[in-house]
Amino acid sequence: MITCLNNATTRAKGLAQFLQVAHAAGFEAVEVGFSELESEACQGSAEGLQQELARLGLRLASAGLPVRWQGSEAELAADMSELGHKLELGRRLGLDTVCTWIPPRWDRPYVEVLAFCRERLAVIADALAQYGYRLGLEFVAPQGNFLERQYKFVSTLAEALHLIGRIGRPNVGLLLDSYHLFVAGAREDEISSLPRELIVHLHVNDALPCVPREELEDLRRLLPGKGAIPLIPMLRAVMKTGYDGAISVETFSEELWALGPEGAARQAKQALDAILAAL
Repeated sequence: MITCLNNATTRAKGLAQFLQVAHAAGFEAVEVGFSELESEACQGSAEGLQQELARLGLRLASAGLPVRWQGSEAELAADMSELGHKLELGRRLGLDTVCTWIPPRWDRPYVEVLAFCRERLAVIADALAQYGYRLGLEFVAPQGNFLERQYKFVSTLAEALHLIGRIGRPNVGLLLDSYHLFVAGAREDEISSLPRELIVHLHVNDALPCVPREELEDLRRLLPGKGAIPLIPMLRAVMKTGYDGAISVETFSEELWALGPEGAARQAKQALDAILAAL
């Protein structure tokens, strides 16, 4: 797998610093935001950013979907009108994957939200396909941060697969996250039986020990191998699918952030290397 870093783990200030700390720690790839790519390209040039990535030996594994697809029709239209030039920039930099997350609870009943998500995400997937992109959808298992919303939606692997099936686009698949797989109680055989082409991207992190799964909070996570998730069998199940893409460390930890971006990146790479060596 390709070792990858998400800036949620380091909280580096700006793309330039993030690329530097990822390179210094020994990562092969990074996850980025389109706003960061555009800002950096405006300060220099797309060619200059391409050269910097090559110099650092980094590839762009994934970017966040730059569309407010959950918002109003006006917000959606505004973002879709700007999408083309963002995707062109990304392709020039070697990017071909974007991801977004699906809220596990909504203020509307399941059937309504399913139709809404299907319509919005199908339109977006078609636009992405014109530029050769795949779209990864991440289901969120912890409910605690969303309990003010009345209706449960997608929060398990099976439910995410159902949504993807309803969207019905070949360039739409899964962003698997070890935290959400663990909280949702996904079985190893469920994971290993996934078609390889359905796995678009992979996040790895760990959960606080001695905390019941239903009480785990979405934004409190540990580095891989430091908590309660049985990562080795889980990742072996992912490997059985044939997936050999990016494995990105996405950790939300105040203790890690206190080390600074460089220290956090080094700790993340050491933790990831230890997990990969055990597979």
